[in-house]
Amino acid sequence: MKNLTAVLAVLMMIFAGLACSTDETDKANVLVDDANKLIAEANKNVQDAETKGNEFDKKVGEIESNDDHKKVAEFGEKELIPLYDTMKNNFQKAGDKFEEASKLKVNDKYKEYLSAKAVEFKKRAEYAEQLKTIPKTLSGSKNEKEYQEKVAKEVEKAKKLLDESKELAAKADKIQKDNPNIIKQN
Repeated sequence: MKNLTAVLAVLMMIFAGLACSTDETDKANVLVDDANKLIAEANKNVQDAETKGNEFDKKVGEIESNDDHKKVAEFGEKELIPLYDTMKNNFQKAGDKFEEASKLKVNDKYKEYLSAKAVEFKKRAEYAEQLKTIPKTLSGSKNEKEYQEKVAKEVEKAKKLLDESKELAAKADKIQKDNPNIIKQN
């Protein structure tokens, strides 16, 4: 009887070990940490782009000649577009990390959270790509009126993408809040 109990205890420990080894939460957490580093860098890009964007908007308002138009368009091409590209790449890579983590063997709620974050940051990458159209619109416009008409449509598209990403962030936050024992807080 003692041998049977000992064998059962050893078998239970083996099964418990196997069950634990199939969970990949630790791997997912490493990917989330990597994604968070990319997000921090992207957020710095957002701040820099906001500063440069405000400068760009001010310069647009001060255009008085074709030469001014050309200089401001060049400013947008050289200063804003590279920032938007970097921001896009960081958000895209963060989304890819969350997506990779969501495909691991983790709790279903954690998987749902990771999937929402993946889509959120891919949407933010789309937003950054859309922002590039603003300075490009100035380059392709003949005058301020034409620019203002065209850029209003591009800004609206960007706002829609940003709103969609915020909705996805809220969804992920709710999943995290409702499952504090499963999903670690950042």
